[in-house]
Amino acid sequence: MKAHVIILSCLLAGCGLTTGGATSTDERQLDALPPLGSTEDVDGGEVRAPITGTCGMENLQHFVGRPRVTVPASAMPENYRVVGPNSVVTMDYRPDRLTVRVDENDVVESLACG
Repeated sequence: MKAHVIILSCLLAGCGLTTGGATSTDERQLDALPPLGSTEDVDGGEVRAPITGTCGMENLQHFVGRPRVTVPASAMPENYRVVGPNSVVTMDYRPDRLTVRVDENDVVESLACG
């Protein structure tokens, strides 16, 4: 139990655990994001708002990370679906439908319209 607390504390603090040999600086640089471009690179590009839809997901984000069974049915919109790691789903986008994604432990991973 003590080891779980230490690992969880480490993860929440943003530190990483290594399981193998040391990673060279060159390997880490390959995984790094490219440097930011200058403002001229943006030019006159259009900035779009994120897709949110009309499913009410904004009001339910505090359930992310909690077990699915703690989400009250009364908080759910009329049109929703729960998607697990092995669920087969349609790929149609429905802005009024809430999609609740859960992991293999039945914990809410994300809430999104679609």
